[in-house]
Amino acid sequence: MYFFLLFLSLLLVSSISKQYDIKQSEICVRLSAAAYCEEDTYPTIKFDGPASEFILTDTIYSYKTDMLGFVGIIHELKTIYVSFRGSSSLMNWMDDFEIKKVPYTTFLPECNKCMVHNGFFITALSVRNQTVDSIKRLKRSYPKYEIICTGHSLGASIAQLISMELNRLNYISSVYNYGQPRVGDIRFSEFVNKKIEGFWRFSHNRDIVVHIPIGSLQYYHSCGEVFEDEYGNLGICSDIDCEDIHYAEKFSLQQTNSQDHMIYLKYPMDCL
Repeated sequence: MYFFLLFLSLLLVSSISKQYDIKQSEICVRLSAAAYCEEDTYPTIKFDGPASEFILTDTIYSYKTDMLGFVGIIHELKTIYVSFRGSSSLMNWMDDFEIKKVPYTTFLPECNKCMVHNGFFITALSVRNQTVDSIKRLKRSYPKYEIICTGHSLGASIAQLISMELNRLNYISSVYNYGQPRVGDIRFSEFVNKKIEGFWRFSHNRDIVVHIPIGSLQYYHSCGEVFEDEYGNLGICSDIDCEDIHYAEKFSLQQTNSQDHMIYLKYPMDCL
């Protein structure tokens, strides 16, 4: 009995032992919000707080899907960042509603039964080559710098998928996402858990977007949820139960709202 209780205690501790970097989360929330700015203003954006040393290196844009984002660097932290914009146009909203699942073809045969959101996958593939080219150039100059992908809403789903694309090419990245919708089925979510060690999915109180596409359509979140309650308190969810009913999942879809989707870590998710 003693050894069983010891094993159980170690299991419980290990399920919450992962820790996100608070400073990186504050930087990434600002980069995710800034992605909503107009493309031609990207070079002149003045970042505040912990993101003040961010240097833009590349802009990413797909005419096909109207996905916009940018790549940049903070030398002090030896980190390369990739940030993607959330939904801002009719084309983006059309991609959001392309909820049919399609085979996930990035990792075959490892994940040959995985299924993902059609609209999100098409959008991610439309910016993959530009992103990879940017990362390759920066890693040649700064081979020891870490990579973080980030985004809000639709941008969060693209950040997750692009992180996986980079992983396939042995560019290992962390992810800091805000208000991310579900991206794929449970096979895909479990595969992401194995591939991305530093995956952090922030959810804010009653944010509606983290509940869609609805679970009854066989969509499921990856682990790494960091739940922000109505008072701004943060809790790290279990990395065993990816949709922990004590956090965002405690709210039904009818109890959610769009207001909580538009602010994360007390920061407005929009171009300032």
